Amino acid sequence: MAKVLLVEDSPTQAIEMRMLLEEGCHEVKHAMNGKAALDVLAEEIPDIVVTDLEMPELNGLQLVEIMRSEYAHIPAILVTARGSEELASQALQKGAAGYVPKNHLQSLLNDTIIDVLGVIRTDASFTKLISTLTKNVFEFEIKNDPDLISPLVGLLMQVVAGMDLISGADMNRLGVAIEHALVNAMFRGNLQLGPSVTPAHHAIIYEDASSDLIERRKNEAPYKDRKIYVHASASKSEIRLTIRDEGPGFNTSKVPITVNPDVFSAESGQGLVLMKSFADELTYNDIGNEVTMVKYCDGKR
Repeated sequence: MAKVLLVEDSPTQAIEMRMLLEEGCHEVKHAMNGKAALDVLAEEIPDIVVTDLEMPELNGLQLVEIMRSEYAHIPAILVTARGSEELASQALQKGAAGYVPKNHLQSLLNDTIIDVLGVIRTDASFTKLISTLTKNVFEFEIKNDPDLISPLVGLLMQVVAGMDLISGADMNRLGVAIEHALVNAMFRGNLQLGPSVTPAHHAIIYEDASSDLIERRKNEAPYKDRKIYVHASASKSEIRLTIRDEGPGFNTSKVPITVNPDVFSAESGQGLVLMKSFADELTYNDIGNEVTMVKYCDGKR
């Protein structure tokens, strides 16, 4: 399915992760550390890099920094362990496209790869025309249909790519953040599903994640009439996206100013981490049913 460069210094962990990736039909090449990974990247280009953080010679954070400069079009996913939360947070800020807690590799690794690689969809026939845009504004009013999320993200990313506003890695990261914001608005906002009954993000986007409760909510008041309102604008200076649902909102005072390190070892809660890490500004309205993400394109961050 994808060409994966696996960067892991532990032979035991490398064997385990290779087997897991190959079960997901990925083609895997292994590098023992960040320095060895750069040697591989100089010779061949994978679709994605999966890297441990703590490694000798060149760690995962240093590898992500170099990749953002020299291989910006290749996304990197971190494998995080307890004790490396600060490094993981720094790596997300510096360009990593996502992360997988080491204690949840079995359930999340292959799904995260599909999530990251799936957010950028471009049509070459529009590339030349889109490159002439100086500003573009979209207004969407969508029902609670998860099949609309992936095409919406794909359209926005096609415009961002065509206008050449941000690097490939940053564009990928932004797409992941937008996907998570839309999923939150639809399932947690409009349908008011709690965390224990909300389907996994990957299942919502790429599989049939329907359940009796979800189908019932879609067809009964007040949930069935609720919509998601999306305002997206892209210019040479910034990409701005506002997503509002018609749910009751939540107490925004509970949103942490900084990400709790415990979330890096948890299976849930990745949406907020990715949104806060990828956007230069992340704000909510007073009642908590609207989020605005801003990504600067002129180096303000």
